[in-house]
Amino acid sequence: MKIRYTTYYKRLLALAAPVMLAQAGQLATQFADTAMVGNYGGEDPIPLAAVSLGSSLFLLIYLAALGLALAITPLVGEKYAVGNRREVGYIFQNSILYCGIIGVVATIVAVALRPFISVLGEWMSAPGQNIELVAKMALPYYDMLVWSIIPLMLFLAIKQFLEGIGNTKTAMWITIAGNVLNIALNYLFIFGKCGFEAMGAEGAGLATLVSRIGQMVAIVAYYYLSSRLRIYRSFFAAKGFKLSYLKSLFRVGYPISFQMVLESAAFILTSILALSFGEVAAGSMQVSFSIANMAWMITVAIGSASTILVSHIAGAKQRDELGPMVNATYHVGIAWATLMAIVFIVLREPLAALFTDNTEVITLTAELMLLIAIYQFSDAIQGLSISMLRGLQDVKIIMPIVLCSYLLLNIPIGCILAYGLDLGCHGLVIGLIVGLSSAALFTSIRLHHKVIECDRV
Repeated sequence: MKIRYTTYYKRLLALAAPVMLAQAGQLATQFADTAMVGNYGGEDPIPLAAVSLGSSLFLLIYLAALGLALAITPLVGEKYAVGNRREVGYIFQNSILYCGIIGVVATIVAVALRPFISVLGEWMSAPGQNIELVAKMALPYYDMLVWSIIPLMLFLAIKQFLEGIGNTKTAMWITIAGNVLNIALNYLFIFGKCGFEAMGAEGAGLATLVSRIGQMVAIVAYYYLSSRLRIYRSFFAAKGFKLSYLKSLFRVGYPISFQMVLESAAFILTSILALSFGEVAAGSMQVSFSIANMAWMITVAIGSASTILVSHIAGAKQRDELGPMVNATYHVGIAWATLMAIVFIVLREPLAALFTDNTEVITLTAELMLLIAIYQFSDAIQGLSISMLRGLQDVKIIMPIVLCSYLLLNIPIGCILAYGLDLGCHGLVIGLIVGLSSAALFTSIRLHHKVIECDRV
């Protein structure tokens, strides 16, 4: 029987569009910081490299926390699909505690790792380079990001709950507002406008902190003022806090977190290793990944929408819907990857010029963008496959896949090419292509078998 995918495309994109803007907004903060600090530095690449170093270490901690929080959506979605509002309320109540604990632990870890920035700067220093100055400038920026973790986690607790019940627009509007605030404050704090002192990279961090506090306040206010959410608030009670809910959230969340940390670690380690080739290389890698991340966030949005829909399909036991939804998700994701690959190839130099005036950084970034265009396809396939496996709560299998792809293939191959064959930054990015392609192959195979298994039940 011929399947008409139009309905599935519409369902996916209807959910994905708001998530797309909300998810893009999370990394748009980094995008804005990078672009505006790059312009603040002008010909000097050191401020840009400082943001690269500070955000790289922070991003690893943040993604570990985010991965744990993403467990909320499929668990809420499964119960919401069968109309069990009381259970949804209990899960959400425990999710707030869960994210609060994660936020405190993540902040403690981030503070404990703070000295690593200085150690890294000293370790990577070489004659004629200013890596120590980069590390010194990165510390204040990093500090501001660290104090934004707890408000960000409380924001995510409500955001993931709302997405689980199919409300993706609220977080979108709040994130857009937070983004606008962040950019406006960047202008004031980075460049020292309207009577403020020019703070450079530190100003970008302060703007991020203030905007994230604002986002948390806005989404909490929405939750308590919304009459549609009153039913879930009515189930809140002291007896509702149960260790079993926290265990369920962690059971689903820790493999997701592990995958996100290991995948992001591959990118972050690539950025850090680029420091060994000088501040121009470090700045170029930061700009390249900032551009690529904005494209990736659209894939994340499509994946987030597929997690919601697949969890609803699985919860309602609509087995005939699962295969077409999986295929429709791949169609949309690959179409987006194709568009981005073309954009990265054709507009590589103008895109790089948005971030800096340094001609060396622009030239190297343009070269790296050609390689980044290649991995758009494998990156989309592995990201979407993992998102749909998350909706099916089949997450443990992801751990050995990412271990093989990133630890055994990506990093070793990248280092051999970069240092052994003297390919420099280009070799590091080729290592990413290998790792992402491996992850795409194995996760798509697993999802295929899972769909067949569900059809047989």
